[in-house]
Amino acid sequence: MSTVRSLPVLAALTLALTAMSAAGQEELLEEAVVRNRLYRPAGNFELSPSVGVSFLTYLTAHYTFNVGLAYNLFDTLALEARGGYAFSRHTGLARSISESFLNREDKKVTDELEDLWRMNLHGVVGVRWAPVYGKLSLLADVPAHFQAYLWAGGGLASLKRESLIQCGQVVDRGLGICDDRTDPLDRSTAKERFWVTETRAAPVVSAAVGLRFFAFERHGVKLEIRDWIFRDDYRVELSRDEWEAGRETGVPATSPGLTHLVQFDIGYTFLF
Repeated sequence: MSTVRSLPVLAALTLALTAMSAAGQEELLEEAVVRNRLYRPAGNFELSPSVGVSFLTYLTAHYTFNVGLAYNLFDTLALEARGGYAFSRHTGLARSISESFLNREDKKVTDELEDLWRMNLHGVVGVRWAPVYGKLSLLADVPAHFQAYLWAGGGLASLKRESLIQCGQVVDRGLGICDDRTDPLDRSTAKERFWVTETRAAPVVSAAVGLRFFAFERHGVKLEIRDWIFRDDYRVELSRDEWEAGRETGVPATSPGLTHLVQFDIGYTFLF
Protein backbone atom coordinates (compact mmCIF):
# COMPACT_ATOMS: atom_id res chain seq x y z
CA MET A 1 0.00 0.00 0.00
CA SER A 2 1.50 3.38 -0.94
CA THR A 3 2.00 6.17 1.55
CA VAL A 4 -0.51 8.39 -0.26
CA ARG A 5 -3.23 5.71 -0.21
CA SER A 6 -2.59 4.90 3.48
CA LEU A 7 -3.03 8.50 4.70
CA PRO A 8 -6.88 8.44 4.60
CA VAL A 9 -6.89 5.12 6.46
CA LEU A 10 -4.56 6.46 9.17
CA ALA A 11 -6.62 9.61 9.47
CA ALA A 12 -9.83 7.61 9.90
CA LEU A 13 -8.23 5.39 12.56
CA THR A 14 -6.90 8.45 14.40
CA LEU A 15 -10.34 10.10 14.46
CA ALA A 16 -11.97 6.89 15.66
CA LEU A 17 -9.46 6.42 18.49
CA THR A 18 -9.81 10.10 19.48
CA ALA A 19 -13.60 9.79 19.65
CA MET A 20 -13.39 6.58 21.69
CA SER A 21 -10.90 8.19 24.08
CA ALA A 22 -13.08 11.29 24.52
CA ALA A 23 -16.16 9.16 25.16
CA GLY A 24 -14.30 7.11 27.73
CA GLN A 25 -13.02 10.23 29.51
CA GLU A 26 -16.51 11.72 29.54
CA GLU A 27 -17.92 8.55 31.12
CA LEU A 28 -15.14 8.55 33.72
CA LEU A 29 -15.77 12.24 34.51
CA GLU A 30 -19.51 11.66 34.88
CA GLU A 31 -18.92 8.66 37.13
CA ALA A 32 -16.36 10.63 39.15
CA VAL A 33 -18.74 13.53 39.66
CA VAL A 34 -21.51 11.25 40.92
CA ARG A 35 -19.13 9.13 43.00
CA ASN A 36 -17.24 12.12 44.46
CA ARG A 37 -20.26 14.06 45.68
CA LEU A 38 -19.42 16.87 48.05
CA TYR A 39 -22.39 15.83 50.17
CA ARG A 40 -24.89 12.99 50.46
CA PRO A 41 -28.27 14.50 51.37
CA ALA A 42 -30.01 11.14 51.90
CA GLY A 43 -31.02 10.64 55.53
CA ASN A 44 -30.35 14.25 56.55
CA PHE A 45 -32.59 17.12 57.60
CA GLU A 46 -32.01 20.58 56.23
CA LEU A 47 -33.00 24.12 57.19
CA SER A 48 -33.52 26.70 54.45
CA PRO A 49 -34.37 30.36 55.13
CA SER A 50 -35.03 32.42 52.00
CA VAL A 51 -36.30 35.76 50.72
CA GLY A 52 -38.29 36.38 47.56
CA VAL A 53 -39.31 39.34 45.43
CA SER A 54 -42.00 39.59 42.79
CA PHE A 55 -40.73 38.45 39.41
CA LEU A 56 -43.79 39.81 37.60
CA THR A 57 -45.84 42.73 38.96
CA TYR A 58 -49.11 44.20 37.78
CA LEU A 59 -51.40 45.49 40.55
CA THR A 60 -49.60 44.00 43.58
CA ALA A 61 -45.99 43.40 44.64
CA HIS A 62 -44.81 40.92 47.28
CA TYR A 63 -41.66 40.55 49.39
CA THR A 64 -41.64 37.09 50.95
CA PHE A 65 -39.70 35.66 53.89
CA ASN A 66 -39.80 31.87 54.26
CA VAL A 67 -38.22 29.11 56.31
CA GLY A 68 -38.19 25.55 55.05
CA LEU A 69 -37.53 22.31 56.93
CA ALA A 70 -36.87 19.27 54.76
CA TYR A 71 -35.99 15.62 55.17
CA ASN A 72 -34.04 13.96 52.36
CA LEU A 73 -35.46 10.50 51.73
CA PHE A 74 -32.86 9.91 49.01
CA ASP A 75 -30.11 11.97 47.36
CA THR A 76 -32.63 13.07 44.75
CA LEU A 77 -35.93 13.19 46.68
CA ALA A 78 -36.99 15.17 49.75
CA LEU A 79 -40.12 16.16 51.65
CA GLU A 80 -40.24 19.82 52.70
CA ALA A 81 -42.51 22.06 54.80
CA ARG A 82 -42.29 25.79 54.14
CA GLY A 83 -43.87 28.66 56.01
CA GLY A 84 -43.54 32.40 56.12
CA TYR A 85 -44.98 35.84 55.66
CA ALA A 86 -45.30 38.08 52.62
CA PHE A 87 -45.15 41.86 52.92
CA SER A 88 -47.21 43.26 50.07
CA ARG A 89 -48.32 46.54 48.56
CA HIS A 90 -50.22 48.01 45.64
CA THR A 91 -48.07 49.00 42.67
CA GLY A 92 -47.95 52.52 41.25
CA LEU A 93 -50.33 51.40 38.50
CA ALA A 94 -52.87 50.25 41.09
CA ARG A 95 -52.70 53.53 43.01
CA SER A 96 -53.10 55.47 39.78
CA ILE A 97 -56.21 53.47 38.88
CA SER A 98 -57.80 53.99 42.30
CA GLU A 99 -57.24 57.75 42.34
CA SER A 100 -58.51 58.31 38.81
CA PHE A 101 -61.58 56.12 39.30
CA LEU A 102 -63.41 58.23 41.90
CA ASN A 103 -63.98 61.11 39.49
CA ARG A 104 -65.39 59.01 36.63
CA GLU A 105 -69.11 59.54 36.14
CA ASP A 106 -69.31 56.71 33.57
CA LYS A 107 -68.38 54.11 36.22
CA LYS A 108 -71.32 54.25 38.63
CA VAL A 109 -71.94 50.56 37.95
CA THR A 110 -68.78 48.53 37.40
CA ASP A 111 -66.84 45.34 38.13
CA GLU A 112 -64.04 44.85 40.62
CA LEU A 113 -60.55 44.27 39.24
CA GLU A 114 -58.95 40.83 39.08
CA ASP A 115 -55.76 39.68 40.84
CA LEU A 116 -55.93 42.06 43.80
CA TRP A 117 -55.59 39.52 46.61
CA ARG A 118 -52.33 39.88 48.52
CA MET A 119 -50.79 36.95 50.38
CA ASN A 120 -49.71 37.30 54.03
CA LEU A 121 -49.13 34.27 56.29
CA HIS A 122 -48.74 31.02 54.35
CA GLY A 123 -47.60 27.44 54.77
CA VAL A 124 -47.15 24.58 52.32
CA VAL A 125 -45.86 21.00 52.28
CA GLY A 126 -44.32 19.55 49.14
CA VAL A 127 -41.91 17.24 47.37
CA ARG A 128 -38.56 18.27 45.92
CA TRP A 129 -37.10 16.14 43.12
CA ALA A 130 -33.50 16.81 42.12
CA PRO A 131 -32.55 14.48 39.24
CA VAL A 132 -29.57 16.56 37.99
CA TYR A 133 -26.25 16.69 39.86
CA GLY A 134 -23.07 18.34 38.57
CA LYS A 135 -19.97 20.35 39.35
CA LEU A 136 -18.75 23.77 38.21
CA SER A 137 -15.28 25.30 38.59
CA LEU A 138 -16.04 28.81 39.77
CA LEU A 139 -12.51 29.36 41.06
CA ALA A 140 -9.32 27.38 40.58
CA ASP A 141 -9.48 25.65 43.96
CA VAL A 142 -13.16 26.01 44.87
CA PRO A 143 -15.43 23.78 42.75
CA ALA A 144 -19.17 24.29 43.21
CA HIS A 145 -21.37 21.20 43.29
CA PHE A 146 -24.97 21.79 42.30
CA GLN A 147 -28.39 20.18 42.07
CA ALA A 148 -31.17 21.22 39.71
CA TYR A 149 -34.60 20.50 41.15
CA LEU A 150 -38.36 20.74 40.75
CA TRP A 151 -40.67 21.44 43.69
CA ALA A 152 -44.45 21.02 44.01
CA GLY A 153 -46.85 21.13 46.94
CA GLY A 154 -49.81 22.83 48.56
CA GLY A 155 -51.19 24.31 51.76
CA LEU A 156 -53.05 27.33 53.12
CA ALA A 157 -52.57 31.11 52.97
CA SER A 158 -54.19 34.14 54.55
CA LEU A 159 -55.15 36.71 51.93
CA LYS A 160 -56.11 40.38 52.03
CA ARG A 161 -57.80 42.43 49.33
CA GLU A 162 -58.07 46.22 49.21
CA SER A 163 -60.42 47.51 46.54
CA LEU A 164 -59.27 50.02 43.95
CA ILE A 165 -62.78 51.25 43.18
CA GLN A 166 -64.90 50.93 46.36
CA CYS A 167 -64.26 53.91 48.61
CA GLY A 168 -66.29 53.88 51.80
CA GLN A 169 -65.55 57.51 52.67
CA VAL A 170 -64.76 59.88 49.79
CA VAL A 171 -62.62 62.79 51.01
CA ASP A 172 -62.08 64.56 47.68
CA ARG A 173 -63.65 63.10 44.55
CA GLY A 174 -61.89 65.46 42.16
CA LEU A 175 -58.42 64.58 43.49
CA GLY A 176 -59.30 60.92 44.01
CA ILE A 177 -58.62 61.02 47.76
CA CYS A 178 -59.97 58.18 49.90
CA ASP A 179 -57.79 58.53 53.01
CA ASP A 180 -57.00 60.96 55.82
CA ARG A 181 -53.85 62.49 54.29
CA THR A 182 -52.85 65.89 55.64
CA ASP A 183 -51.35 67.00 52.33
CA PRO A 184 -53.76 66.53 49.38
CA LEU A 185 -50.84 66.02 46.99
CA ASP A 186 -48.86 63.58 49.16
CA ARG A 187 -50.47 60.17 49.81
CA SER A 188 -47.65 59.24 52.20
CA THR A 189 -49.08 61.62 54.82
CA ALA A 190 -52.15 59.38 55.22
CA LYS A 191 -52.47 57.23 58.33
CA GLU A 192 -55.73 55.51 57.38
CA ARG A 193 -57.26 54.49 54.05
CA PHE A 194 -60.99 54.15 53.49
CA TRP A 195 -60.96 51.68 50.59
CA VAL A 196 -63.12 48.61 51.21
CA THR A 197 -60.99 45.65 52.38
CA GLU A 198 -61.62 41.91 52.65
CA THR A 199 -59.72 39.02 54.19
CA ARG A 200 -59.95 35.26 53.74
CA ALA A 201 -58.03 32.02 54.11
CA ALA A 202 -57.69 29.89 50.99
CA PRO A 203 -55.91 26.80 49.67
CA VAL A 204 -52.69 27.60 47.83
CA VAL A 205 -50.57 25.54 45.44
CA SER A 206 -46.87 26.23 45.00
CA ALA A 207 -44.44 25.06 42.31
CA ALA A 208 -40.80 25.94 41.74
CA VAL A 209 -37.73 25.23 39.65
CA GLY A 210 -34.31 25.96 41.08
CA LEU A 211 -30.62 25.29 41.64
CA ARG A 212 -28.73 24.51 44.84
CA PHE A 213 -24.99 25.25 44.93
CA PHE A 214 -22.63 23.71 47.52
CA ALA A 215 -19.04 24.96 47.75
CA PHE A 216 -18.64 23.57 51.28
CA GLU A 217 -20.06 20.42 52.84
CA ARG A 218 -23.53 20.91 54.36
CA HIS A 219 -23.73 24.60 53.43
CA GLY A 220 -25.22 25.91 50.22
CA VAL A 221 -27.06 28.64 48.37
CA LYS A 222 -30.27 28.12 46.43
CA LEU A 223 -31.80 30.15 43.61
CA GLU A 224 -35.32 29.47 42.41
CA ILE A 225 -38.34 30.80 40.58
CA ARG A 226 -41.49 30.00 42.55
CA ASP A 227 -45.16 30.37 41.66
CA TRP A 228 -47.85 30.72 44.34
CA ILE A 229 -51.28 29.87 42.91
CA PHE A 230 -54.70 30.41 44.47
CA ARG A 231 -58.26 30.99 43.31
CA ASP A 232 -59.24 34.60 42.67
CA ASP A 233 -62.48 36.01 44.14
CA TYR A 234 -64.15 39.33 43.31
CA ARG A 235 -67.58 40.87 42.67
CA VAL A 236 -69.15 42.28 39.52
CA GLU A 237 -71.96 44.74 38.75
CA LEU A 238 -71.28 46.91 41.78
CA SER A 239 -73.23 50.13 42.32
CA ARG A 240 -71.30 53.21 43.46
CA ASP A 241 -74.30 54.61 45.36
CA GLU A 242 -74.59 51.39 47.33
CA TRP A 243 -70.96 50.98 48.39
CA GLU A 244 -70.60 54.67 49.28
CA ALA A 245 -73.65 54.24 51.53
CA GLY A 246 -71.83 51.39 53.27
CA ARG A 247 -73.99 48.60 51.84
CA GLU A 248 -72.74 45.44 50.15
CA THR A 249 -73.31 45.45 46.43
CA GLY A 250 -72.73 43.33 43.34
CA VAL A 251 -72.61 39.58 42.83
CA PRO A 252 -69.65 37.15 42.94
CA ALA A 253 -67.90 36.56 39.60
CA THR A 254 -68.88 33.16 38.24
CA SER A 255 -65.46 32.31 36.76
CA PRO A 256 -62.84 34.32 38.68
CA GLY A 257 -59.87 32.25 37.51
CA LEU A 258 -56.52 31.77 39.29
CA THR A 259 -54.02 34.27 40.64
CA HIS A 260 -50.31 33.60 40.10
CA LEU A 261 -47.69 35.23 42.34
CA VAL A 262 -44.40 34.53 40.55
CA GLN A 263 -41.28 35.28 42.59
CA PHE A 264 -37.52 35.01 42.43
CA ASP A 265 -36.14 33.47 45.65
CA ILE A 266 -32.64 33.34 47.06
CA GLY A 267 -31.86 31.31 50.16
CA TYR A 268 -29.36 29.49 52.34
CA THR A 269 -29.37 25.74 52.98
CA PHE A 270 -27.84 23.91 55.95
CA LEU A 271 -27.79 20.11 56.14
CA PHE A 272 -27.70 18.49 59.57
